[in-house]
Amino acid sequence: MLSPLQIEIVRALQNDLPLVPEPYKVLADGLGISEETFLNEMKVLQQAGCLKRISIALRHNNVGYTINSMIVWDVPEERVNEVGEKLAAHERVTHCYDRNKAPDFDYNLYSMVHAVSEADYQQLVMELQELVKPVKFAELKTLAELKKIGMKYFME
Repeated sequence: MLSPLQIEIVRALQNDLPLVPEPYKVLADGLGISEETFLNEMKVLQQAGCLKRISIALRHNNVGYTINSMIVWDVPEERVNEVGEKLAAHERVTHCYDRNKAPDFDYNLYSMVHAVSEADYQQLVMELQELVKPVKFAELKTLAELKKIGMKYFME
């Protein structure tokens, strides 16, 4: 169970970080605590497995990536970990998930990729096929982004 202070820290961290030399100090000041206390509580949250990481969310369409595709794979259950690790290790795979197969959709491993052109994308697909062969796959290209926000916790 998180303390009230830890909940406030989670709320502060799920917004954009201020673009200043000491962003955690600004967040700490906003909560009326020291930067040291803020950072120590972040460490406690991380060690407890509550805080996985702090990362940048790049808007790929705004920086030249025109193709976004979820490549789904039909992987035998005994190979899911092996294939999943290979895909996840590829520098161009941004997300990789093991999911249950649906009755009408025979794929269980999902990998998200981005490319700057069709040629770049086709090369990437060939690289991934080489990693996991022989595995059936399908490409689910993004047609339009309708909504993109991060998960928010402890909202009032």
